[in-house]
This record gives sequence, structure tokens and C-alpha cells, in this order.
Amino acid sequence: EGGVPSDLTIKDFLLTASQMEGAQVDLFEVNSTILHSILILFQKQETVKVLTSLVDLDQILDKIEEEKRSCIISASQDSFLVVLRYEKGNVTALCHEKSSPQPKEATFREDFLVKIYTISAERPLEIRIYDDLLVKYAKDAKVIEDTYHGDIIDIFLTKPPIITLEFKDREIGHWVLEKPTLNIGRTADNDIQVDNLAVSRLHAVLERDKGNYYIKDCDSLNGTVLNGKRVGRAKLTHGDEIVIGKHKLVFQNQTGKATPITSDIAPFDQTVIMGPGEKPRIPSQSIVEMGPKPVPCLVEITKKGKQVFQLKNATFVLGKGGYADLEISGMFIAKQHVEIVKENGDYVIRHMNGRREVTVEGKKIKECVLKDNDVIKIGKREFIFQD
Repeated sequence: EGGVPSDLTIKDFLLTASQMEGAQVDLFEVNSTILHSILILFQKQETVKVLTSLVDLDQILDKIEEEKRSCIISASQDSFLVVLRYEKGNVTALCHEKSSPQPKEATFREDFLVKIYTISAERPLEIRIYDDLLVKYAKDAKVIEDTYHGDIIDIFLTKPPIITLEFKDREIGHWVLEKPTLNIGRTADNDIQVDNLAVSRLHAVLERDKGNYYIKDCDSLNGTVLNGKRVGRAKLTHGDEIVIGKHKLVFQNQTGKATPITSDIAPFDQTVIMGPGEKPRIPSQSIVEMGPKPVPCLVEITKKGKQVFQLKNATFVLGKGGYADLEISGMFIAKQHVEIVKENGDYVIRHMNGRREVTVEGKKIKECVLKDNDVIKIGKREFIFQD
């Protein structure tokens, strides 16, 4: 329902879809060829556009096969759409509202023609032929291995990793890896500036490639060391330590789901800079001279002991399911039941959705500013806010 903005990343699309309520959703199981074909229909201008009443579709398909063309033929009428794909003159995929992985009693071509002739008997269908099969993919497109059997949402909605800069075991800066690349070097024009004479002007690059992250040395004088071994380019995993000069960079994966794009996203309390018509961006320079400030948290006392949930992001969500930073189960608990947001130096708690009431210091609230050691109760769960 509704339009989809252009140039939308897969992550933002899934986040937006997860916030929608009341939409009618139909689920189809399709392969990569069909998905690619649908992208072409959305992105490309057709080479030919005719009505079934004006052409002999059998002759068109014969010519495509004779010329060994690679193209897509779509037939549409109101809400009906059927797509047939050719690669070098051979049919490779067919998609309509009752498609099966393989035709039961006929070929894809015969199934396509029967479907069209049946419907066009009452009213002509519009036939479009697309010859250009190159498409523009989302910036965060990933190659999903055939061995992966998990949820696609877990691939695209996982929070991006963090890179932490340390000097003599003291943290002096940290960055969320939301950009495709981060430059590391001695000069201020780098995303991560390491002010040390042993570091080259452009020393190394952190880069994202098809869902994985890599460290690449840029022919630096003193080299880049990963877990004690000098490397040219290497894949990063959780806990890896990169030594550049006298400084250490630690690569860490975050847990939980990404923050919805409707929220104010400002990881690690950095200032968000926005211009007219711009999307939020995080300042690249994050190195500070002082040590890290204590991070506010929620503390829960359970039979198993004390659990601490740090409020590292500007928006922290409590609710049911995998979309929340802190999961709470129970009747009348919503997916995004409560959010805690940092605003003007204060932490504000808001009851967002769900019928289960939220209390702070025993008083039912819709929204209030939290004070140190305030007791928050949601259903049977009780938390102490510590600033």
C-alpha cells in the first residue's frame, strides 16, 4: 500500500515496513531471477509497448527465440501482471499470481500464452518488452549464501558494527560503521584521525563489501597489523584488534535490531547535522581528549542477579519481538511499547503503543523526564534508571 521512495536502502525499506499497521500483505516465494525481473519492470523504460489485440504474441516469442535475445515480456491489465523472462533465447522464469517453481503440464511459454489468451478474450492486455536487463541495486544489497536459512530481516536490520579507537588502553573515540568506507590516517580530512607520526596521511580504509567488513592498508610506511599479523586486506570479525602506529582499533558487532528511520538516530550522543533536504549524517571527527563518560542504563534485579542495559543510542526501545533493544513479553505489550530518548541533555521516557500501562515511581505516565534512580514498571518487569 502506498508508494515506495526511490533510492531506498533495503534496511530502511524493512524498517519502514515493520512500522506499518493494517496493510494487506501477500507473500510469495520467488527466486533471484524473478526478483531481478521485477526490478527491471520498476526501473526501466520498455523497448516495445503494444496491445494483445494488435499483435500475434506467438510470432513475437518465436522471433525472440530465433534471435536468441535476452529480454523480459510483461502482460498487464489493471491489477493483473504476468512476467516471462528470456535469456539468450531460452525461457528461464515465469511469474504470475499462481506461479509454481515448474509448470505442471506445460512449458513456461505455454503457461504464459494460455494465461494471456484466457484473460485477453474479454479485454486486451498491454504487452511490454524490456531489452535492458541491467538494474541499479540498493546501496546495502548483500550476497546471501545458499547455505543461509535464517530470516532475511536478521541480515538487513542488524545494527552496524562499532569501531573503537584506543590509546594505552584508554578509549578516545568510537564510530558506527554506517558508511561504505571510513578512511583512517594522520590528517584531519580522514574519517578517523590518528594524530601520530607513525601513521601515514592516509594509512588504511575500513570498507563494507556485500555485508562483510574489511580493513585495507593503503601502502602505509609502517603497515597495518591485524591480531598481531601485518595485512594488506583482511576480513574483520567480532573482537578483532587493528594496530596502527601506537593506537589500537577494536572491531565489535552490536546486538539487537537497527533503530527505525522514524526516530532521531544519533549513535553515541554525537550531534546530528542536517541541511535543507538532507538526511541525517554523523560528524566524521569523533576523537576527544577526555576519557569516556559513564553511559546511563536500566538496571533490573532478578533471581539470577543484576542485569544492566546500557542506553548507548539516542533512542532505546522496549517492547515485544526482535525489533526492540530490550525485549519484554506478556499480554498487551506492543512491539514498540516504550522508548527512552535523550533530549536536550535529559532522558525522556514515552509510552508509545500497547495497552499495558507504564509507571515511573508508581505513577502512570504517557511521557516524563527520568531522574536518577527512578523506578520504571512495565507489566511484571521493573527497572531502575541510573544516570
